[in-house]
Amino acid sequence: MKPNFWIKICSKCFLCKYVRTSKDKTKLKYKVFNKIKLFCPICRAANYSLKKIETTHKIDFEQRYKIEIIKKTDINVVQNIKETNKKILQLLHKNHNRPSTISYYEEILTSSLRLDELKETKRNGKKIIGTFCIFVPEELIYACGAIPVRLCAGSYDTISYAEEVLPRDICPLIKSSFGFKILGLSYFELCDLVIIPTTCDGKKKLAEILNDMMPVWILELPNRKNLTKAKTFWLEEIRTLKEKLEKFTKIKITKENLKQAIKLLHQRQMIFRKLYQLKKTYPLLLNERDTLLIIQASFYDDIKRWIEKTNQLYNEVYSLTLDSKHLNSKFSTQNITTQPIKLLLTGAPIIWPNYKILNIIETTQATIVADELCSGVRSLYDTTEVDDWSTEGCLRALAYKYLLPSTCPCFTESNDRIDKLLQSIKDFSVDAVIYHSLRLCQLYDIEFYKIKTVLKNYGIPILKLHTDYSPEDTEQLKTRIEAFIEMLKNKNQLK
Repeated sequence: MKPNFWIKICSKCFLCKYVRTSKDKTKLKYKVFNKIKLFCPICRAANYSLKKIETTHKIDFEQRYKIEIIKKTDINVVQNIKETNKKILQLLHKNHNRPSTISYYEEILTSSLRLDELKETKRNGKKIIGTFCIFVPEELIYACGAIPVRLCAGSYDTISYAEEVLPRDICPLIKSSFGFKILGLSYFELCDLVIIPTTCDGKKKLAEILNDMMPVWILELPNRKNLTKAKTFWLEEIRTLKEKLEKFTKIKITKENLKQAIKLLHQRQMIFRKLYQLKKTYPLLLNERDTLLIIQASFYDDIKRWIEKTNQLYNEVYSLTLDSKHLNSKFSTQNITTQPIKLLLTGAPIIWPNYKILNIIETTQATIVADELCSGVRSLYDTTEVDDWSTEGCLRALAYKYLLPSTCPCFTESNDRIDKLLQSIKDFSVDAVIYHSLRLCQLYDIEFYKIKTVLKNYGIPILKLHTDYSPEDTEQLKTRIEAFIEMLKNKNQLK
């Protein structure tokens, strides 16, 4: 019999109904009925069934109506992706003053180097765990001997295959990512498991559909992060994730393993912070496209090698700041006779190779000096601050690190995000804001009006770019961006 059978029978029992609905639990009648329930075989079967269902949902979906999603094969898609990567790289290489170390991050994102390494790692018995968004604690994954890879995709070429299963009118990031799974491409095929936080309705339903093709876990997010009960709920989610990872990998997450993992990721965050602070002082030495290349290479790369290469990049960029001739040539090669327009980029994630708006902006007399993207600075900037190095203390620190600093619009209130934008505008001496909005991403779309109004009160111009992964609107975007930059230049000249 199905587990639900005993639960239904039990729910109709007058004795059980009285115990469930009784408001006064001090009455003798309640105490007697509650004792009788302990010996009732139907109640015991129902309780066992309920626990079984709850356990099933903790580990996986119930899958009562599993469907078969047919995978596709198309060598043209692979070739198209390679051609797109090549075109984007050609645009990036037009900047002859780029640090030489940047070529390493290009290799991670465009070649099979890391894929081949992970295949070998998988053959040696290591688990590879895919993630979406930036709420999954990578420290826990490393602490149980597994390797995390982020599966958010930015390719237009895989979308049409995803639309055979998913509706056309949903987020392009979700469709692009799912298209890679249908086509059996990229890191999806190496993953033993995927963890998806409930950051939007699209991700929730993607999890259900993906679960018919591979193991998927849901990481439930609270709607309001600053409430005490929300913090308690999230901490319990992190504890549960730890237990599930231990069972899945058959490796105990010890206090020492967790401490090492936290310190390893802390190294990654600190070297990135150093590089980002350097960019604040010398924005022309590292443009936004290269900054995103560096960050997004970390989604897949061996973490220790990424730290080593980024430290090498920092030393290279820092040495350029000491070379006044190089700094002067940097200005002259872009025909800039005055300081460039400084922009802050915020809004929906921009994922390689969908650098469409970046390619337009950075060929004008403007530069993006800062971003507030979950695919950008937000994914590497915040550190885990541990006061108590016990296992429970580490879990609490991780829970707070992944929840409290987040400015994701999935939360009910946007005050923290506005605070962060205003602080970045001040820190980086920003002239204007570019607001990137992906079509059918309601969360970022809804927040735009409030942010626009607040920035207007502070005298900060803002341009909203509503787009998707298609290249068709490139010329239209170019016209709007160039007009916006021209308006800012004229405004600056009048000061």
